[in-house]
Amino acid sequence: MSLVRSGGVVLRCAVDEDLEIVGPLEWRLSHSWALQADELLQELRGWRDPDEVRKELLALVEPVAELEQERALLDSCPAGSALRVPEGSAVATDAWTAYEAALRAAAEWWPYHRKGQRMTAKELAGLALSGSKMWTPARQAAFENLIGMSFDVALDEADVDIRVRGLLRWRVGTVAADASAANPWIALPAGALRVIGEVEYGARGIFLVENSDTFERVCAIPEITSQWLCIWGHGYVANKLVALLEWLRPARLAIWGDLDADGIAIVDDLSRRLGRKVHAVGMEPELWRAGPYRDQKPEAYPKARALAAKMAAEGPVELRALAAEIAGTGESCEQEPLHKKVLPRLAGLLSTVPANG
Repeated sequence: MSLVRSGGVVLRCAVDEDLEIVGPLEWRLSHSWALQADELLQELRGWRDPDEVRKELLALVEPVAELEQERALLDSCPAGSALRVPEGSAVATDAWTAYEAALRAAAEWWPYHRKGQRMTAKELAGLALSGSKMWTPARQAAFENLIGMSFDVALDEADVDIRVRGLLRWRVGTVAADASAANPWIALPAGALRVIGEVEYGARGIFLVENSDTFERVCAIPEITSQWLCIWGHGYVANKLVALLEWLRPARLAIWGDLDADGIAIVDDLSRRLGRKVHAVGMEPELWRAGPYRDQKPEAYPKARALAAKMAAEGPVELRALAAEIAGTGESCEQEPLHKKVLPRLAGLLSTVPANG
């Protein structure tokens, strides 16, 4: 039962006519643990020589200037010591298998990225991880932490679903998906929208929301969904969603994100990729000052302060004051605690967004 409670095992039981449990039938690893099973067994068995493994990794990262700090940390590990993630590594994981996979993938990815070339997730996994299906959630997160970029942005993948609510209808043959009638929203493929079927788009503008919970609350405000096409962009905006925004060319483009360094960086990143102004709403310095602030690991604050300082100097003009304040502490204020302060006036904030970027 401890394994069941921890999420490691799924237990299937038989029941009698009164639906009382009469005994176990079978048990199996949960999906999340099954993804890690082979890697964890390797760690437990310890069949690889740690010094040889580290020597191989050092040779891989040596030519990659962007991984110099990780190379130095790895090189400082004592000879003969067990395979452990070096303290201070950017991967932010304790699992050696995820750390090693991230290092191998980053060593392959950086030379391509430096030249402006794209790779698919499966291509990179095939080159660096010995198989096109070797990405696990832990490996993806470690890779994102190491390169400082969202997985969707760094690599090309299959089409991504976006959640939408508002004035958009997508017709493929005799089938139509109506985002204005969906409750609370409908998921549509961002890439296929541009190349298959017909799209009817009549919104005043497009409104991007960073967090899923906040997006659902926005979808419940008819005053907004009757005028705006609301989209949940999965945090950092995927390439296919950027391409869709370029194709739709909305007269107005607004965004509401977390009040932290990363939230400001999302606005900056999207503005640069689209080559147009993206108007931030609900991200005033006064809201950030009032908190509440999210609990973070101690190592997160220096990174947040550095990113905020960069945004204060060269980020979106209307968010530089907020960035400057965040640069002093590194504190993060998420969207969800601000619902009562922002949602009642959100329609009014959106009404002030000017047309044509």
